[in-house]
Amino acid sequence: MCQSPMTRTHRGIRPRLLTLVRLLDLIKFFLPILPEVELPDEKISFDERIIFTVGSGIIFLFGQLPLFGLVSGAEYKVVDPFFSVRSIFAMEKASLLELGLLPLITAGFLWQLAAGLKLIKVNFNLRQDRELFQSGQKLTALFLSIVYSAGLIYSGYYDNVIQKYDPLNGDSAPLGTYVLLFLQINAWSFILTLLVDVFDKGYAFGSGILCFLTLQTATTLVRDLVGLEVTPLLNSNRVESYGALINLVRNFSIFNLSQLNSSIVNAFTRLQLPNLNQFYISLLTILAIIGLQNYRIELPIRSTKVRGMNNVYPIRLLYTGALPVLFAYTVIVNFQIFGFFLVTILNKFGIAPVLIDSLLGKFNAEITTNNLVLKSGILYYFSNSTSLLQSLLSPIKTVVYSVSVVLLSVWFANKWSYISGSSPRDISKQFKEQGISITGKRDISITKELSRVIPVAAVSGGFALAVLAVGGEFLGGLGKGISTIIGVSSAFGILEEFMIEYQQTGGNSQFSSAFGGQ
Repeated sequence: MCQSPMTRTHRGIRPRLLTLVRLLDLIKFFLPILPEVELPDEKISFDERIIFTVGSGIIFLFGQLPLFGLVSGAEYKVVDPFFSVRSIFAMEKASLLELGLLPLITAGFLWQLAAGLKLIKVNFNLRQDRELFQSGQKLTALFLSIVYSAGLIYSGYYDNVIQKYDPLNGDSAPLGTYVLLFLQINAWSFILTLLVDVFDKGYAFGSGILCFLTLQTATTLVRDLVGLEVTPLLNSNRVESYGALINLVRNFSIFNLSQLNSSIVNAFTRLQLPNLNQFYISLLTILAIIGLQNYRIELPIRSTKVRGMNNVYPIRLLYTGALPVLFAYTVIVNFQIFGFFLVTILNKFGIAPVLIDSLLGKFNAEITTNNLVLKSGILYYFSNSTSLLQSLLSPIKTVVYSVSVVLLSVWFANKWSYISGSSPRDISKQFKEQGISITGKRDISITKELSRVIPVAAVSGGFALAVLAVGGEFLGGLGKGISTIIGVSSAFGILEEFMIEYQQTGGNSQFSSAFGGQ
């Protein structure tokens, strides 16, 4: 059948109009209601960046304040299905940091991968595109925060710790408290997006997310070891110090050998509070990361502008840092969270509970720890072990979990080495602009030589960190080893940026003068 020219014209115009509308352009509709940190009008001084970094970190720590509307000690009474991954994403039970940095991290990975894999069109050379890209990440993070918090409240996560509410007595649902909890969690998530924006706009050192993860890892490690607060144990008349070492010293007695032995065993095996086993896993992880940081390949380079100027260009084994491990656990934790929400919703509606338990997952509450532990279903095979004995008794789960972490880490490390700003092509372009060439190589073969080295280093580093993370989980680290990997690796990057800027300023800093007495 013959078509009219008008019909052909309309059918040709419509696809063109659709291709002209980018996802980034849709973000423009939300810019008027989406607050952001403005780019600095002038270069931020070294001392000012220190103040912004320290100040942002102090504000972040206020997120550990408890949520208003919950009973006292709610963090020990809430039944927690995410107990083994909280330390990875700075998630604190029954506090403003209930969701931690998970919404921000998830949104960041979604947008970065979408841009790197060319799923969305973005030109990072244009300031407008960069600002829209960052606004898109913030908008996605806020949306995820709303979804997470609504899911927690609907699942009944807070029901047994809400003030003046007992669901077993048939009390009516405290809708006002639900709304209050929802607003507190999302308001703090919004504040976190602005704090991270302070780092992203160049006011502070490093990445905001990685800096906050490092800070949380450091403070948690100290508290887990020497926390002084005394905590009553669930379903018991006993009290123990929060810090594992402090509790051991407090109960130490050389005159009672039986009590001494039980105190030492309890210090390494207690479940409700941090134990020394987790501390030693973190300590060994720190030493391993320091060792891996020293492995590098040094490519000999020379200047094409100045005769006789030679140097080396180091390519570290941990080329992508801890990002591959962080990505792997971001995928797994989101799978667990949305799986938990789905199981809860289906159970509330009474839809085939037996099928749900066997297919998706069955959660059992442990009386001694108030943790919800998976016992069956697909979700069970993507949850970590709480001890070495459990790892040995569940070999299929151990293999599935470890292989998933390693494969996700290796895949991301390989992709990130090509789509990040430090890809072989990007570095080759920088060499050309700076008049640098690899010794013994022609200019046209620099990209090929870097492509031979960088992806191998990135994948090898991602694999090494994934194996280290999985090994800590098998021993009962409950996320402590993983958070240590991310925290220590990020700390090296922040310290490196700090020292580079300090050297560029010639050591001229009022802080160094004040503390150094100069």
